[in-house]
Amino acid sequence: MDTPVIIMVLGRQRVGKTSFLNAVAQYLTARRAEFEIWDGDQQNTSYNLSLFHRGALRSSEADPEEVKVWLEQRFSSVIENRTSAILDIGGGDTPLGRLVQDVPVAETLEGAGVRVVLVHVVGPETADLDYLGRFSAGDLFVSRRTLVVLNAGLVLSGRSVKGAFSQTMEHPTLRAVLRNGGKIVEMPRLACMSEVTDRGLSFEDALAGAGAGTSANDLAPLNLFDKARVRKWWHQELPKMFRDIPADWLPAERESQTSDAAE
Repeated sequence: MDTPVIIMVLGRQRVGKTSFLNAVAQYLTARRAEFEIWDGDQQNTSYNLSLFHRGALRSSEADPEEVKVWLEQRFSSVIENRTSAILDIGGGDTPLGRLVQDVPVAETLEGAGVRVVLVHVVGPETADLDYLGRFSAGDLFVSRRTLVVLNAGLVLSGRSVKGAFSQTMEHPTLRAVLRNGGKIVEMPRLACMSEVTDRGLSFEDALAGAGAGTSANDLAPLNLFDKARVRKWWHQELPKMFRDIPADWLPAERESQTSDAAE
C-alpha cells in the first residue's frame, strides 16, 4: 500500500491557489492517481474546486469552527484509510490556521505515517511570502516537504518571470525554506486560463471542443488559438512543472492515460 500524501495549499488571497490545485487534481486524475479532493474554501463560491470536481468533499457547515472539526475528521480518515488527499482551504483567517494554533497538525500527521506537503503559492509581490513566514515562525506549521509555487500567471505583461521574481528568490523567508529541504517550482502561465475556467471545463474537455460545461452561461468552445495555447500548456509546460516536484510528494500515479507529448 502506498504511503498517503496530503497536499495542503496555502497563501494569500488571489495568488492562484485554486488554479494550481485544479491543475494538480486534473493532472493526477489523468494519470490515475488515487486521492480525495477536499474543498475547504467557504469564502469563494464563484471559483472553487467543487465547481470543477463533482467528487470533491465539502463541509456542510460554513462556520469556521465547524469547518475546523470537519478538517480534523478528514485528517483522521487519511490515517485510518491510508487515502491521499489535496486540500484547498482558501486564504485569510482560515479554519486550518485556527487548527494549527491548537495542535501540531503536520507533526501529528507525519508521526502517523502520512506525508505532509505544504504548498505556498506566491506572485511577484514579496508580501506574498508573509503567509509562509507566519506559519514558519516558531515551527507553527512546517514540513520539510514545502513547495513554493511561483505563479507566472501573475507576472505583468512585458516582464520576464525571472525578473519579476528576482526579489522573491532572494527573500530570507524563501532562502530558509530551501535550506530546510523545500523546493521551488514555476507554474506556467496559461493566457486563456479564464476562458477555460469561466466555462467550467476541464483542460481535456476544452481541447476536445466542449462549450459551456457546467457554467450557467451559454459560451462557445474555445477558439482555435486558445485551444493551441491549452494544448501546449497541458501537454508540455505543465508536465515540466511536475517533473520538478519530487515524485514522493505526490499521490502515486498509475498507468498514464495521456501523453505528455504535444499532439
